[in-house]
Amino acid sequence: MMYTDNKHSWTYALFSAHIHRYLPALPWAEHSTLYQRWKAYHQPQPFHATLHWDTSLLGSLQSGPPRILVLFHLGMHAFLPQVLAEAGIQFDLLLDRKVFARHQTLFAALQQERQEQGACFRFLMSDDPQVLLKARSAIKAGRHLLIFADGNSGTSDQIDKKVKISFLANDLFVRKGIALLSALLGTSILPISHRTVAGKQQLLLGTAIEQLPDEKREIYIRRSMQLLYDFLADQIRNEPWRWECWGYLHKLNCYQIEAFQQAEFDLASEGNISIVLEGRKGVFNREYFCCLFV
Repeated sequence: MMYTDNKHSWTYALFSAHIHRYLPALPWAEHSTLYQRWKAYHQPQPFHATLHWDTSLLGSLQSGPPRILVLFHLGMHAFLPQVLAEAGIQFDLLLDRKVFARHQTLFAALQQERQEQGACFRFLMSDDPQVLLKARSAIKAGRHLLIFADGNSGTSDQIDKKVKISFLANDLFVRKGIALLSALLGTSILPISHRTVAGKQQLLLGTAIEQLPDEKREIYIRRSMQLLYDFLADQIRNEPWRWECWGYLHKLNCYQIEAFQQAEFDLASEGNISIVLEGRKGVFNREYFCCLFV
């Protein structure tokens, strides 16, 4: 993924607007430095990059019941399926077909490695009409389901079909699929993250989420998705550069912007930034996501 260095670019303007929407206490003046750190952190790394992983906290996954394992786009996410597989975790990977097509070479290499070592490994496409049956068969066979919660391209999704949750200082509309799958399969959800400790990448397990006795499905869906994104918020609240999605939240159809209320565009607003968009100069207001071309 390529990002421009121009702090007056459309890419930077949207990144900064997203940061302000969810972390408004962060001063505008610090956005540019944060953007540079975010870009550096998310530079692509080779699939077989030399990284040291501590998987000592994965014991419960090796011996416990199969679960829905949830990952987030926190910088090292491309490595996590391989790291989990090498730790002896058996799973099927459920993902968006577009994501699979974009990273097909990487996924094919991972699948071949697992098969050569005698491990069962399947890719399940989220738009497959039989995905529920395939997911159920994975759980019955003792394999986990591995899913990324964030970052899916959802512009075709109607926002009123999503569930509204609190996220950091604002709200977010997210897909219900993970929670619905959990309810239908009677399987708990386990969020997974990572952190750097003494030069190693350490995998972290969150608290398992499961449907309570007599809990209505819609209530469980909202509660479980809220808990998943609370877990994500805890990972990035003090280290916002770790979350890749700041750069493309506008493509995910996951928020609604309040209508611009001022009769005139306030050119003196601190939230304004000069941009060049498709060769046209303009002023973009990062609070209301609106642009005045000059």
